[in-house]
Amino acid sequence: MPGLCIDRYDEYLLVQYYEPRLHSRGGEILRAIEAALPMLPAPPKGILLKDRNRPSGAGDIAGAARSVLLSGSLPPDSCTVRQNGVLVAVDLLKGQNTGIFLDMREVRNRLAPYYSRNDIMLNLFSYTALFSVHALIHGITGATNVDLSKGVLERAKTNYRLNGLRIDERDFVYGDSLEWIRRFRRQGKAFSFVIFDPPTFSRNRKRTFSTKKNYRDSLALVSALVPSGLAFTSINSYSISREEYLSYHPEGWRLEFFANESSDFTHAGNPYLKAGLWNIKNS
Repeated sequence: MPGLCIDRYDEYLLVQYYEPRLHSRGGEILRAIEAALPMLPAPPKGILLKDRNRPSGAGDIAGAARSVLLSGSLPPDSCTVRQNGVLVAVDLLKGQNTGIFLDMREVRNRLAPYYSRNDIMLNLFSYTALFSVHALIHGITGATNVDLSKGVLERAKTNYRLNGLRIDERDFVYGDSLEWIRRFRRQGKAFSFVIFDPPTFSRNRKRTFSTKKNYRDSLALVSALVPSGLAFTSINSYSISREEYLSYHPEGWRLEFFANESSDFTHAGNPYLKAGLWNIKNS
């Protein structure tokens, strides 16, 4: 059913509507879910509905899209789930997103063999820092997380705590990711692994970021921070093709692997997620 997504977070099911027309079929959808419950490992404590047609709020943490209860009981404000061997604090009630992007599961598994003990990661547009947590668990030396939302940076620290990782306040940087690329460059900093996973479109007081307009130039800035290393980049948009995504990368970057959303994210047309790991050698 196009526009309908149902995910299981431990003891709760989260139903999401991406198309307004699904509201008229709410009763039918709930009956179908309840009929399928015996196939789950255990019956859920609650079934929640989130309308993704409503606009998100600043930083996506205090967004307008609050989940409503369809059946059972409400979850606590913060639940803990495990994916890719990483513990994650998720919020099933508030905001557009829960704090984890489940469609990156297979991508994270593919990244694991590329991590090295010598790696220092720069995680731009870091959100709740799950790429950093996963990399640190797999042995990299350190990670710097940059995001424009103080709320998500606090949730990133929670994810560090859940996984027994040391928290250094200097590793959680509040601000515009593109501006911090320039600052790091002026400071002479270098990184061996960069995560560049921006929203398709974002706006702050100083600038707007659009994938189609700013992606290519942003990667040129990233290249200056990596004398030799790896960069993981992604675009989450149906409107940008694989060929366009590949073309945004600087000459000399060599593609290690290309990936789409995890295999359980079915789609009627082309995949929406374009992601790749790139080898950079500038020296």
